[in-house]
Amino acid sequence: MLKIYDDVMGKTNLTFAYNILKQNILRLDLKPGQELKEPELQTKLRMSRTPIREAMILLKHEGLVETLHSGTCVSKIDRQRFKDGRMMRICLETRMMELACEEFPDEYLKRLEEIVERQEYILDTTRDYIEFHNLDIDFHKAIFEGVDYGNLFHMAYNGFYDYLRVRQLNSSSKIRDTFVLDGHKKLYEIIKTKNVDLIHEVLEEHFSRLDPKLNHFIEEYPHYFK
Repeated sequence: MLKIYDDVMGKTNLTFAYNILKQNILRLDLKPGQELKEPELQTKLRMSRTPIREAMILLKHEGLVETLHSGTCVSKIDRQRFKDGRMMRICLETRMMELACEEFPDEYLKRLEEIVERQEYILDTTRDYIEFHNLDIDFHKAIFEGVDYGNLFHMAYNGFYDYLRVRQLNSSSKIRDTFVLDGHKKLYEIIKTKNVDLIHEVLEEHFSRLDPKLNHFIEEYPHYFK
């Protein structure tokens, strides 16, 4: 079901419709394969048909929406695009970590430390997997911003949608153990000590967990995948 998020904005009806639909797709509130009915979207978003149609066209160009005989639907997850996204992310994160080991502002190092502390608190108390997942994104975003590539993070984040949707499927499992937190602690220490030699090993380990789970997700949610 379509949700209206407090953190999603838009200067026009078109940009708001586009942003809210896109986030609903990436956060899996709109499921892969789900039909998108314009009258229902008009009622929920309280706007006319035109901006919604234009937003759908933009989402179609990005591969998040497709037109089938049955109507317009959320695109299903493509396994190859998931693998491409994972590879892109590892390559980019490796380079960002290399740059961070050369020079990384204290304010961003402090930000990484605060995120790790907050994630540790969540694991010890609330077990709020949604907040934990959002902090996971914030941690990696802070590394890009700390080496002055914040815009690249957004470009990259918007470039591997199927990887992000599989990652969203996995979000609740992040609080079952300390795997993600331990990875963040290792990455923080690498930047703090400028230990470039450990970057590849730690990142490969940090991003290793999702790939083997893909077949499990395909079995559990076969209607989500192409």
